[in-house]
Amino acid sequence: MRLGSIQCRLLGVLAIGVICSIIAGSTSATATVTVHIRPRVAFDYDLSNEVILRGQVVAREKEIILLRLKVGTVRVDTGSWAGSALLEPGTDIEVVAAKRQEDGRQRFLAREIHHAGGSMVLRDAQGVPF
Repeated sequence: MRLGSIQCRLLGVLAIGVICSIIAGSTSATATVTVHIRPRVAFDYDLSNEVILRGQVVAREKEIILLRLKVGTVRVDTGSWAGSALLEPGTDIEVVAAKRQEDGRQRFLAREIHHAGGSMVLRDAQGVPF
């Protein structure tokens, strides 16, 4: 398991506290640390790059929806969500997604998909897939 930068900082602060207690002559040290470890796949989703895409479904390819926007067609990654079969070509949808660059190409990772029949939430508010 790989720790993120925040987890490393928390462990560093804890270690400094223990060392200071030892130097001060204390024989024991107590600290309470709460660490929320996010799954690796959650790091793909960057909330600061979140956008809303409105368009029409052109096609589906496994975990990808091809979405026609006014400016062209984009690929929207739905992850392991198998319900993309619910969105037939021609369906108008709104997608909340994080935009990112990967290998020089623009990529969109879906968090929510809204359509006339309802909404589908694929990731929680922090971008962690369900």
